[in-house]
Amino acid sequence: MSNNALNIRIVADTQEDIFVDFNINKDCSFKNIHDFLITKFNLDELEMSSFYYSNDQWDKGEEITLMNMNFENENTIKFMEATLLKAVFEEGNFKFLYVNDFLNMNIFYVEILKESNINNNDIVAVLHELGNYTPNIGNVNDEVSNDVNTSKTNEIEDILNEYNEDDLNKFEELDEDLY
Repeated sequence: MSNNALNIRIVADTQEDIFVDFNINKDCSFKNIHDFLITKFNLDELEMSSFYYSNDQWDKGEEITLMNMNFENENTIKFMEATLLKAVFEEGNFKFLYVNDFLNMNIFYVEILKESNINNNDIVAVLHELGNYTPNIGNVNDEVSNDVNTSKTNEIEDILNEYNEDDLNKFEELDEDLY
């Protein structure tokens, strides 16, 4: 029986050991891995995400975007739905970085471990997992946030009340030095 799947390990970039080993059909695309990661690690599906080719030092290489960013007849930018696992495996690419939410940087290391077999009805099958991942989201202290909100509200009120304090009957005084 030929190998129709790949074993892949996903490691979260955290202080704790958090990883998932899974088996996925070779004919799947990076979009299938993206969907799996969104579900498995409770990531925000509305945030932009990308895979990047990588090497043994985990350097960031060529990007595989979530959406097709090519215009007209251009085929220079790779995107998840059109990039198949079988193709990158046959090219000898085994390591990738995955980034979700470029503001908060949820980063994962993706490595193809080996070829294997999977039941034809399954797209993804979890083999092993360790730890629970908490996505990085805006880590703003509530007290600081409230102070900022109060400050912004006061600033907006000052701007709106400025009209009522106008001594020149609804006209602004021009600074002649500026002109």
